[in-house]
Amino acid sequence: MAQSRRTSRLSATDWVDAALDLIATEGMSAVKIARLCSRLEVTKGSFYWHFQDIDALWEAMAERWRETNGSRLAELHELSNLPPQGRLVELATMLMSDRNLTVETAIRDWARTNEKVAQTVRMIDGEVFNVVHDSLRELEIGDTRARLLAGLLVYAGIGFIHGHEGLPVPTPEELRAAITGLLPDGGSSAAADDAG
Repeated sequence: MAQSRRTSRLSATDWVDAALDLIATEGMSAVKIARLCSRLEVTKGSFYWHFQDIDALWEAMAERWRETNGSRLAELHELSNLPPQGRLVELATMLMSDRNLTVETAIRDWARTNEKVAQTVRMIDGEVFNVVHDSLRELEIGDTRARLLAGLLVYAGIGFIHGHEGLPVPTPEELRAAITGLLPDGGSSAAADDAG
């Protein structure tokens, strides 16, 4: 009887959050229907009430991850008290957290076999690109250069997501130095033209 009351209270979001927590604590291979049912103390019927199959769960997980990233990016974008360069470092630091890397890696791996998840990953990448591009434009970098630098930084971040286990993790100070080194005049607000 307790199980049926518990099942009726679970929402699709509860399942998605439990799956994201499993990824963060036990890895991608832990995301199985039986494992989630055990963790949530419910039957498989509850899962199938919300999701057609495991792919549908992954699609919902990717969308929830996009919403979570979107709200964090919006908060970061609103930090007008931070200079644009500081926002870039905060963004990079946020995206390099252990939890973020674990979940992001799993979602990107699943995106290789699921087009809906792949679409969500592309949306996430576009949202990150826009925050980086807008921050660079605030530094009065010309649009062409800002677009190229934003692309370079986002590509580097995607590469780090896939290769971070074998690479040293930069500190916020190292990130600041690296980002500053990529900016014209060491990150000063001197305008850079689009020529070249």
